[in-house]
Amino acid sequence: MEVAVRAALAEVMASPEFRASHKCQSFLTYVVDATLAGRQESLKERVIGAEVFGRAPGFETAGDSIVRVKATEVRRRLAKYYQNRQEDLVRIELPTGSYVPVFHWEELAEETIVSVPPIPAKALRPGPSRRIVLGCLGAAAVGAGAWKMASGLSPLDEFWAPLVTTAAPIVVCTSGGPALSLRNNNLLEVVRRGAAPETTIRVDELAFSRQAQTSWPTVHAIVDVSRLLAVAGKEFQVHVADELSFEQVRHQPLVVIGMFSNPWTIALTQNLRFSFEAIENGAAYLVKDAKNPGAAREVHGLYPHSRMPVDYALVTRLLDPQQDRKVIAIGGISGLGTRVAADFATNERNWEQFAKIAPPGWETKNVQVLLETRVIGDTPSPPTILATHVW
Repeated sequence: MEVAVRAALAEVMASPEFRASHKCQSFLTYVVDATLAGRQESLKERVIGAEVFGRAPGFETAGDSIVRVKATEVRRRLAKYYQNRQEDLVRIELPTGSYVPVFHWEELAEETIVSVPPIPAKALRPGPSRRIVLGCLGAAAVGAGAWKMASGLSPLDEFWAPLVTTAAPIVVCTSGGPALSLRNNNLLEVVRRGAAPETTIRVDELAFSRQAQTSWPTVHAIVDVSRLLAVAGKEFQVHVADELSFEQVRHQPLVVIGMFSNPWTIALTQNLRFSFEAIENGAAYLVKDAKNPGAAREVHGLYPHSRMPVDYALVTRLLDPQQDRKVIAIGGISGLGTRVAADFATNERNWEQFAKIAPPGWETKNVQVLLETRVIGDTPSPPTILATHVW
């Protein structure tokens, strides 16, 4: 039941206990992936230190306790996560003295329904604020005007308002193919249903796709966006890029996730001030500034195939009243950058920082935010705003 373990891991990663620590997320994801792949023998302190925390191969563990410290912290966070959860299909445990996780299974009847509980607003990181929740619910009940009647909207609310207040459901378009799927649908539908309140998923509906192309950092990004929209009470549909039609891109409010793995993101941003471009047959990547061509940044290699000390990400909102187009594009050079971009796009404190440097009237204009994140092993740092453009 590999699919159930991965679904359980995704829920753990999205929980308040783990969202605040990228290092703990990277540690637990690595040891679970290795165990599912049958590589338990590789889960040694030196290997984890090098693969997860960027230590030199063969580093001296006696003087560097990073792996032991993080393992202890992961055990503590898992215990806290499961403290009030009694009906999980799979429980992930990291036994004391071992780095090999153990999976505990609940016995289920053949036709058992697994309930997916509503996600409370307090579980978000750290928002959306209560204003976005109340505003969206009001809009759903009595029309988009209810949103605009709300006073004191936060910068996060203002950024998402043009899409959230539309009558049509939002289309969330992500890269690749599903890593998990419903037998008659895809992983992203599972994510959508798992983020929405009052939903159920049948155990026998789940399947594992060997066509998997969606990286785990990108799955984190999908979950961040899905949770924000679900808590806002906004209906949305999730599609992978190759099943999205041009008509949907043109006429429905759209959130695109991923950069080089999502052709729609490249197409929508390539003629804007900030854009990303693959060069040298994908061996290197450029971060371009149309107003300052000489300031292009260059990145060689791509996670996870090579180490990336730095990644760049772009959050873009396009509002085209002539075509009634409303688009938010979220992507980084690698999946780590995409994860950071989604974290920025759904985090209230980031938009408060942006609002301090943005020009007046940005709330109703096109926006681009160029971000930089430092990467240690598999762990990206909180993003730094390098530049913004509002027009």
